[in-house]
Amino acid sequence: MTERKKRLRTGAVLAILAVLALLALWCDINAGYRSISLEELGQILSGTASRSLTYTLVDLRLPRVLTSLLVGVGLSLSGCLLQGVSRNDMADPGVLGINAGAGLLVAAFVVFVPAGLVPSAVALPLLAFAGSAAVAFLGWRLSVVRGASSPRRLLLIGVALATGLSSATSLLMLRMSDGDYAFVQNWIAGSIWGASWENVAILAVGLALLTAGALYASRTLNVLGLGEAAAMGLGVNVPRARAALTAVAVGASGLACAVGGGLTFVGLVCPHMARRLVGPNFRALVPACVLVGAVLMLLADIISRTLLAPNEIPVGIVAAVIGAPYFLYLLARS
Repeated sequence: MTERKKRLRTGAVLAILAVLALLALWCDINAGYRSISLEELGQILSGTASRSLTYTLVDLRLPRVLTSLLVGVGLSLSGCLLQGVSRNDMADPGVLGINAGAGLLVAAFVVFVPAGLVPSAVALPLLAFAGSAAVAFLGWRLSVVRGASSPRRLLLIGVALATGLSSATSLLMLRMSDGDYAFVQNWIAGSIWGASWENVAILAVGLALLTAGALYASRTLNVLGLGEAAAMGLGVNVPRARAALTAVAVGASGLACAVGGGLTFVGLVCPHMARRLVGPNFRALVPACVLVGAVLMLLADIISRTLLAPNEIPVGIVAAVIGAPYFLYLLARS
């Protein structure tokens, strides 16, 4: 296949993924006890809709749907970068203990901070992000030997940190009331609990900057895939590049965990799906991962809210059920 045909094929795949994301977005908006027609959408945009219809769409559904989309973007981008930096197809935010760090601080807040003292809608996203960043930094520092960080050592330390922090979270949960226990358990399983326009704005701006940074570093990611010696021979400062790209990955997953809970499987499977569609070139792989993550999370959100309505399934469980068969198929083929 010529280079021109490859570019055309990649462009077509990205366009199809974008259309699928828009369709999934519209279906998710209409998921629930009341569907919204295009005519009613026009009324809302023109300001002539009823107050109840405007409240249903603008205050309830859109923040939830856009948060789901952005959480999928953040997790898939993080997984894509971590797999590229470590050259390990099993790397994802959960493996590095990032989600476990967020979960521990969330559980500690629920146990030790009296109800009503600090607004949970403000404190929990900040604590989740802080826990993610702190554990990622600790894992990176522990992996540095003689001034260089080994990807394999980083992954092993991440697994150890994730195990230890998850155990500490379980111990804290033993002290919780039934209601608090259910909340934290639901958070760990993955739930879009932090859906608000404020969080949507923070996610959108943060992930736009991080995605732009990942696209800018796509050439560096491609060179790192050749191996450390080859990358250094081509002029790449490997330790600095790995540290910077890992920081971008941690930022993306930290933002996603702050409002989406302990979702992990999305960051693992989406890069594999995208790689099958557009190949290993990160210039195409990064946008493909972003779109695949958005589609997967929107589909998971639709199913989680409609399968057992009016009860809701944690969206992380649904995402894992959707992605697991495909991932097992990839393992069987490889």
